Amino acid sequence: MLVLLSPAKNMADATGEGLPLTGPVFLPETGPILRALRAYSPWQLESLMKVNPEIALKTFDFYQKFDPALPGSPAALSYHGLAYQNLDAASFTGEDFAFAQQSLRFLSAFYGVLRPLDGMLPYRLDFLCPVKVEGKRLYSYWGDRIYQEIFSSGEPVADLCSGEYSRAFDPYRTGREPFVRCRFLQWRKGKWVTLPTEAKMARGQMARAVVKHRWTRPEQLRDFSWAGYEFIPQLSTGEEYVFRKELLD
Repeated sequence: MLVLLSPAKNMADATGEGLPLTGPVFLPETGPILRALRAYSPWQLESLMKVNPEIALKTFDFYQKFDPALPGSPAALSYHGLAYQNLDAASFTGEDFAFAQQSLRFLSAFYGVLRPLDGMLPYRLDFLCPVKVEGKRLYSYWGDRIYQEIFSSGEPVADLCSGEYSRAFDPYRTGREPFVRCRFLQWRKGKWVTLPTEAKMARGQMARAVVKHRWTRPEQLRDFSWAGYEFIPQLSTGEEYVFRKELLD
């Protein structure tokens, strides 16, 4: 089973000393993206990415200094968003990393698909950024390559991504692939909703559970329980697992 996670915008200072780095499968495809982004000044990046001046300068620096020949740091240790803080790969054993390398995939608008031990350099880019790469927006530039990389093995796929990153492969699914998407809901103001902050944390915790329990089948995800979230069979289907908890309004 392959478990998919969205990337994080925040990066950590990680070395991954002693871990065997692997190379991103789509490293050549990052070249045109890098060239496109290097053409922007800091204030142009500020407008393009809708970020503040400090982040724009930092992003400009990322891309001007970006050297694909450098080994980078393991992806699982480089991202520092809520999902990755809850994945807590820094606490993984060598055996955990070996299993995670086979089971976890991180989607990226820059790198396409990353494995936990793939060496990556800091960057900032999401699929909603309107940068044109070879005349195409990012979803069009990547086309079906991300889909093919994820689904070509025939392994079941568990999608823990946000909608933005699911869109990188969803248009190419035929409906015949072994696939499940997980949703995390809370009762708020008279309806069931996804709270982004808690959903990110739950996704990281679920990915961690997959690694720690060595889960290899989607149905094992039903055993996941965290912070009051429980699997709800009555609301779930073969392609969508619903986990929810009830909070008072």
